[in-house]
Amino acid sequence: MGQDTLIRDASRKFDADTMKQASDALPVQAQAVSAMADDSDYCKVAEHALSMLKVVYFREGADAAVRSAMHTIEAAAAVIENELGPVATQRFLKIVGEAQRPAH
Repeated sequence: MGQDTLIRDASRKFDADTMKQASDALPVQAQAVSAMADDSDYCKVAEHALSMLKVVYFREGADAAVRSAMHTIEAAAAVIENELGPVATQRFLKIVGEAQRPAH
């Protein structure tokens, strides 16, 4: 399955309700991040990322928002791989996958 097909399939599921669910879930995710670090800047980064995705969604549509989210996750995985190694990257990707399970 090509990346275009993945984006198309994901964008069908990515609508205003999805953005609302993501916004509603952010405080829970922010609490998890907060538990990992004393600095609230980590929570602010997550809030800014979600805000940026909302802007892309409302200005450019679902396909663009899905592509942007995928690029963000890919970039995060690359940074984690470089800084912390493959085990930390796998842990990160597992968390991303688990975060999506309740939404389905």
